[in-house]
Amino acid sequence: MAGFAFKSTKILRWALGLSLGLNLAVVGLVVGAAYRFDGPHGGPMRHMRDYGTPYVMALPKERRHAVFMNARKGRDDKSVSRTARRALYQEALTAIRADPFDVAEARRVLDLQRDATLTVQQTVQDAWLAELAKMPAEERAAYAIRVEEMLKHGKKGNKDGVKPVQGNK
Repeated sequence: MAGFAFKSTKILRWALGLSLGLNLAVVGLVVGAAYRFDGPHGGPMRHMRDYGTPYVMALPKERRHAVFMNARKGRDDKSVSRTARRALYQEALTAIRADPFDVAEARRVLDLQRDATLTVQQTVQDAWLAELAKMPAEERAAYAIRVEEMLKHGKKGNKDGVKPVQGNK
């Protein structure tokens, strides 16, 4: 095809632009799929990012909402507010940049971050346990099946994240 030539540079520009657009679309699809299925929000254990995620996500929507509302109400310790957590990150960055590096200061900030995380975790755990205590035995048994399914397969079910109970397998 050595003798092939475009009669107009305008057609050539359109063809090159279209080709570039298609190539970028394909690259975007590949990168998006890789990010979705193997990235920080995906992968085979995506539902296990946090040990408590399967417990909370298996709750019916109303109960899940109640857990979070009660956890917000139960957070008397203002040291775990978003503002306080951001301030701790700034302290950590200051400690990292310090010259000479002070291991004790960095450890102090990390210990404060750990304590804040444990406080939030304890508050949510208490709210979750209070919600479970309100459930009748049959509802808790169905809930246990949903948690088990989430641990095996991830989130499946309707928009509430509640998998229909199908009995024992």
